[in-house]
Amino acid sequence: MLTKVNPDAGYNDAVEGELLERAREMRPLLLRNAPLHERERRLSAEVIEAMSAAGFWAMAAPRRWGGTGTSATTMARVGKELAKGCSSTAWVYNILHGTTWVASLGPDALQEAIFGANADTPRICGAVNPPGTAIATDGGYIVNGRWPYSSGSRHANWGQFGCNLHKPDGTVEPGGFMYLRMSELTIEDTWFVAGMKGTGSETCVAQDVFVPTERFFHVAKLGVGKHGADKKHVGEPSDFWPFMPFLRATGHGILLGIADAVLERVKTATGKPIIYTSYTHQRDSSVAQREIGEAAAKIRAAELLIESNTQLVDRAGLSRIPLTAEERARSKGEGALTVDLLTSAVDKLMFIAGAGAFAESNDLQRMWRDLNVGARHTANLPYVGYEIFGRSQLGFETNISPPDFI
Repeated sequence: MLTKVNPDAGYNDAVEGELLERAREMRPLLLRNAPLHERERRLSAEVIEAMSAAGFWAMAAPRRWGGTGTSATTMARVGKELAKGCSSTAWVYNILHGTTWVASLGPDALQEAIFGANADTPRICGAVNPPGTAIATDGGYIVNGRWPYSSGSRHANWGQFGCNLHKPDGTVEPGGFMYLRMSELTIEDTWFVAGMKGTGSETCVAQDVFVPTERFFHVAKLGVGKHGADKKHVGEPSDFWPFMPFLRATGHGILLGIADAVLERVKTATGKPIIYTSYTHQRDSSVAQREIGEAAAKIRAAELLIESNTQLVDRAGLSRIPLTAEERARSKGEGALTVDLLTSAVDKLMFIAGAGAFAESNDLQRMWRDLNVGARHTANLPYVGYEIFGRSQLGFETNISPPDFI
């Protein structure tokens, strides 16, 4: 149901404290379910129900459609707290937010079809590559495609999938996102990985599915976050967030939460001896102290970078002014450094934790695997981020990626 919202309204910051407290209170539940999530390769019904009751799925949805209307900074902070209990839960939380938010940027007819027809905020999974095929027909498109890495697909009711438009003459036109009900798709059981096992990032398959015209977001034509003068459903700060900087910065909150959890556990375990040395307590070693200090400093530095970048996104939403190419490149470069800092800090901590940390019964090995898999998402690859930022610093065009993906 459409709700009138003051167009000058900012973010719903008043709910941040309550949302953070709910995430912290959920930590024992998430820790208890994390091994089950790994075995089943999807989230448990108990956790999905708890996430729904806490209102976490609605955070990125605009208030005009009954969402919470929180800031990017709040979303990253809540993701951090969830990741301390279960990285896979936090990952699904973040991915479903991203696709829900993208749908809220679409044309009026799309928003009405997705949000207006649902009493609750829809849960939308999604994937872009490889793009599916869409062939125009009366009233819509016939869609076919296979989209791997669709995180949270088993808990979503809608899917947002990249498709190109295939013409009768055989030419292919860049397209955008098709929105399909999950009941219109089949899910192939393909998610067998070393980390983030519980995200259920399966392959979604569409075979000759009819998608009405209003459920197509022609991104190649309309852009992401660009709004015409005649658009009705627009005006909240989230409508003006930059695409990839928002997705990247909020996602880094999850990696931060994992690193924080590892640091907490390693610090409490330093009462053990260092075998084959004279140290009866690891914490008495000046070298161990130094290593923990460096790791903690890297984690805190990463947190500052994440907060800086979520606040950059939030300011863009409030000002309605798009980020410059230089600001995007800097955000990309700082994101690369964030990933480097967190992965190197956790690797250092795992040496302090020792071989016992890699026992299957030890949560540390799960956290280490989850961090390393999450850090290697295509949006996080440091070498790409550094190249884009370096090109910007030297005055080159940052055109190795489309502008929206920087």
